[in-house]
Amino acid sequence: MGLLCCMAGFSCIPEKCCAPPVLSGFSATKNGSEWQVFNATGRIRQDTLTLADTTIDPQHSEALVFKFKLNGVADYTLDATNVAYGYVLQMDNPYVHYTLDPGYANAFKLTFYDTAAGFVAGSFDIKLNKDPSNTDTRYPASVTFLNGAFNIHLSK
Repeated sequence: MGLLCCMAGFSCIPEKCCAPPVLSGFSATKNGSEWQVFNATGRIRQDTLTLADTTIDPQHSEALVFKFKLNGVADYTLDATNVAYGYVLQMDNPYVHYTLDPGYANAFKLTFYDTAAGFVAGSFDIKLNKDPSNTDTRYPASVTFLNGAFNIHLSK
């Protein structure tokens, strides 16, 4: 009923009664270019929220994972245990691992959380540094995801 109300525009304001749309994806400015993925997954197990895009194929060869203790809608402090990022350029080996840059003001904010509706939304800004043992110059020394946003459906 509330959804019909919002859709029809009668007697309620959409931002008060309707949840944000679920695209199950991430978007950001990655190293200065627009970046989007629409096959992300989300899962809550006990008190841990995991958000991930782990599709590896010739057109999309990266993995981004956020994982932390869920405290509802809030700003979260990120450290190396909360974020994993890596990719395989054009399916080449080896997998290149990146970790959070501790000198950058990495941020993650959960702005919408609804277990009944089954999704979460929020924003992030992160900078990651390539594993220093990897000297392959095909891979950038650092990767930034700025003005990041996510809307992700939670798996049951």
